[in-house]
Amino acid sequence: MAPAGVGSRASLACVVARGASVAGLPGAVDRLAPTLHGTAVVLTRLSPPTPASSAVVHAVVELLHERGCDEVVVAGRLTVADRDRGHQRFGDLVAGAGLLGVTSHGRRYAVADLDADLADAPFAPTSVLHGRPCSLTWATADCRVVVGRAVTDLVDGYAASLATVLTAVPDVAGAEAADVCVDLLGHIPVDLVVVDALEPSVGADGARLRRVIRDESLVVATDPVLADTAAAALLGQDRSASRLVARAVERLDASNGGTVGDLRPLAGTGVASPSPRLRAAARAVCAEPRLERVLHAAVVPTGEDPTDRGDPVLAALRGVLTPLVEGAGDVAGEVALEGILALVHGLAHSRQSWATNLDKEAVDRREVPLGFDPAAYAPDLYAGLPDFLAPLEDLLGDLSANQDGMRWRLVDGATVFAIERHVRADFDAWVARVDVGAGISLMADYLGGRRVPVDGAPDPDVTWQAERNLYLPQPNYLAPWGAHPIDVCKIEQVERRADLHRLTWRTVHSPNGSATFDDGSLTFARTPDGVCITVSGRQQFSLPPAWAGVDLDLWPEVRDPLLEEAYRRFFTSTFDNLEACFEGREFRIGRPPPEPDEPLLTASVSLLLAAAQEWLAERSGSSATQDDESLLDADGFTHVRGAR
Repeated sequence: MAPAGVGSRASLACVVARGASVAGLPGAVDRLAPTLHGTAVVLTRLSPPTPASSAVVHAVVELLHERGCDEVVVAGRLTVADRDRGHQRFGDLVAGAGLLGVTSHGRRYAVADLDADLADAPFAPTSVLHGRPCSLTWATADCRVVVGRAVTDLVDGYAASLATVLTAVPDVAGAEAADVCVDLLGHIPVDLVVVDALEPSVGADGARLRRVIRDESLVVATDPVLADTAAAALLGQDRSASRLVARAVERLDASNGGTVGDLRPLAGTGVASPSPRLRAAARAVCAEPRLERVLHAAVVPTGEDPTDRGDPVLAALRGVLTPLVEGAGDVAGEVALEGILALVHGLAHSRQSWATNLDKEAVDRREVPLGFDPAAYAPDLYAGLPDFLAPLEDLLGDLSANQDGMRWRLVDGATVFAIERHVRADFDAWVARVDVGAGISLMADYLGGRRVPVDGAPDPDVTWQAERNLYLPQPNYLAPWGAHPIDVCKIEQVERRADLHRLTWRTVHSPNGSATFDDGSLTFARTPDGVCITVSGRQQFSLPPAWAGVDLDLWPEVRDPLLEEAYRRFFTSTFDNLEACFEGREFRIGRPPPEPDEPLLTASVSLLLAAAQEWLAERSGSSATQDDESLLDADGFTHVRGAR
């Protein structure tokens, strides 16, 4: 990014026009020279109380016509978050944003609801959006323009254009919004981006509690990542504070153009944005999607509570949380809000840890993109997978199996192992019902993933594929200490021969850093009396921070029983899963992820309200009162207040 007045070596892709109001838009667009033609669709931020300025949207409409577009359509969506906050009609959002179909200069434009014409879009099998609907209005436009608004955000630090891009498609159950946004940009690119910074909304959560400062500026770009990078600078934020931007920088080319203009922070934002500590506390709560929805729904400006009569719990939550967020501009208020969020996160984390170890049916399944390009790996890497694993398997040749049929040893800090089970089943019937190519998804503790074919295998009995897998933290007992789920990307070879079916894999990336190694093979071999199932491999998983200083290698008498017990549990369940698959029985853990439009589970966060009331009462030295003696959460647990 070039300093003000200094040209960038890269081609210009972003212009920051400070203090120019909408009059600065044509000049900024002329400097970028985007291709503007045909039917243009302007996707704009509609969400109250901080929609994009109608003056900016109308200036964009006028400019598109002047630059040669035949038709201009202004579009948006009534999002799930809008509905949670009591807004039920798309037309009301459009009217509230001042978009009445005609500009101040008399130019008419159409307004489109992107939920009105959904159809399958050409998303690749590697995408989390594969097989999902998208608006035809957006997908088939000749020119796509995004108009966002510069606001601060309690969870992401700030929001600008990418938060608006995300509204082009419906939410995907079980998927991270950042993955959806990046895949959408990768398949349906944007031609022009305008970020409305005429009156940025700041504070601990400017996106939901309107607190404007005047700056009369615009960010104009041909790349939404660069636009948001500039908006972050104006709001005094590191761009990586936003989950959307951080994921886009990770997965997309973030160096595809230069920026010119004044990037000094706007006046007053140094003390009017969520601090990193507060943002981290809010984000920890939002690791649970149901809590994220409730948190956003519970922060509503005073007087804008249209759903209170329908949901008294939500009304009570708003009565607690909204004043705390409004008061988070000073140190005392920020500490109070951070304390409440920490309490909620602790309760949610305890419930998740319980489910991981003792109630796996209560864990949500996940949807993810593949997360890497399979074509980036040469054909000889796929073809050479068996040879890659052979030296590791040779290290186990002279070892005797323990009572669970497992042979193992440590090599360079990783566990190299092999374990097998014999099943009395007809081999041909077995491989017809249990696809070895899907073997990883049949293993224990599988939360979700994505598997795609890869072309190029020269042997007709061999296929290649790429896969991403998510599992519960391993070993499960590390979950209370903050262990991440195992998240690994793999290249794979599948052999299907007369007497042997084998899947061989090699880990090429771990998106969350949970694994250094997770390489291995799954083999189904014909035997005289059935099938021999063998799993072998090399694994080294990362320890959570609380265990980072624990070196169990110094205590083999402790390490070895723990390791063997963890593998015994995992592979006993894995072999049981394979047999259940053969017999047609259900075996997969977890429950479907929450649908984005399912009713708000405010009853499940009644505990949040009780904790907040008690915590605030303790700080003020008064006694908290509550009529109910107990609280029932969404998982059926009853929480009873004890004596203090």
